[in-house]
Amino acid sequence: MIKKNMKSFTGKMKKITLGKLFYNNKFVMVFSVIMSFIVWIVVSSSKSESVPVSISDIPVDINLSESAVQDGLKIFSGQDITARVDISGNRLVVGQVTKNDIQISAPQAASTIMSPGNYTLELSAKKVGLLQDYQIVSAVKPSVVTVMVDRYREAEFNIEPEINFTPKSDYFVGNTILSSQKVKLSGPETEISKIKKVKVKADIPGEISSTATLKLPIIMYDAYDKPITSETISCSVDEVDASVPVLMKKKIEIIPQFDNIPTGINLNREYKDIVKLNPSTLEIAGPEETVKSLSSVKLDSINFRDISLQNNNFNMPINLPQGCRSLNNEYSSTVSLNLSQFKEKNFNINQFSFKNVPAGKEASVYNGEINVTVLGPSNKLNSLKASDLSAEIVFNQDKEISNSMEMPVKITIKNHNSLWVYGTYYVNVNLEK
Repeated sequence: MIKKNMKSFTGKMKKITLGKLFYNNKFVMVFSVIMSFIVWIVVSSSKSESVPVSISDIPVDINLSESAVQDGLKIFSGQDITARVDISGNRLVVGQVTKNDIQISAPQAASTIMSPGNYTLELSAKKVGLLQDYQIVSAVKPSVVTVMVDRYREAEFNIEPEINFTPKSDYFVGNTILSSQKVKLSGPETEISKIKKVKVKADIPGEISSTATLKLPIIMYDAYDKPITSETISCSVDEVDASVPVLMKKKIEIIPQFDNIPTGINLNREYKDIVKLNPSTLEIAGPEETVKSLSSVKLDSINFRDISLQNNNFNMPINLPQGCRSLNNEYSSTVSLNLSQFKEKNFNINQFSFKNVPAGKEASVYNGEINVTVLGPSNKLNSLKASDLSAEIVFNQDKEISNSMEMPVKITIKNHNSLWVYGTYYVNVNLEK
């Protein structure tokens, strides 16, 4: 009978699995109570346990005395280091302590630093946060710090390029162009006073035939031309772009131009010797793609109406293509006209014609007549008569017209294509109904 009951109980137990137990509410409740009790015992036993913790990256606070600050002293190195200390205390407390809860300083700095120099200072730590229930159990690491103290100074230097290269033959090299011509240096007075010059240096290998552009660091030098490196000196620019212009050279012709040339005067044939230029050629340098196809440069046009026996020399600007320069350093050419075979003569004109007169108006001139100067070859000018000259006044309907105004006169020479009128002429015009 007993064996029979044991077999029955064993069979029932086999049917109960661990997974099924967690579906039993009574079992889950009892299990939770037991686990909570175990956790409470573990936490309670560890509250009083003292654990060590290392707090690192604590900034070092170094303060100078007020008199030292007023004397212009400033810390240039050593003030931006960090340190660490070890603390001990309740696990829950030390777990909340951060680097902001501890101050590391050099208390003796205010009393010992009175002049420029390097100082070795001992560091100490103290609690400054709200959390106080812990102990600082070690010395500050590092225990000492060396600081550099000096007065602040600024100085500005020209940046000198020192770039070595070999240009290709028939090429011109211009002055090196820097993106910044000057640099401002600031830092400890002792360090700044050692600097005598600032350079950028480079060596370009091979022969160069086009503009070279480099990005170069600035280098400081002392009085013995030795480089200076300093972590305490600040620069307004650390590097500059250096451009070395390498340009193609070429000799080109200068060509004069004229407007309103009489149709009977051909400056390229019978009158080709009357025009002289100084200079007539120019040696230029510029980008290869521009200079290669350039054989001449044209001057601005000279109006024949501005040419007379007295006014026959014109200083004209030489307009070079962009990027080109004159190696002769000449940017204008004098155009001289030899008018020895020409003559000038004055004529009075008293007959005027009008064009585009406003409707309902009649025009007349106050002047009565004007005196004009005509130039040309002597044999042609001798046959000119006043009746061959016409004077026309043209009203511009797009402009406001008053009853009395000054207007330009258009002078035309009939039947003489080798002559021209010198100057610009105006008359006072009256309009009446």
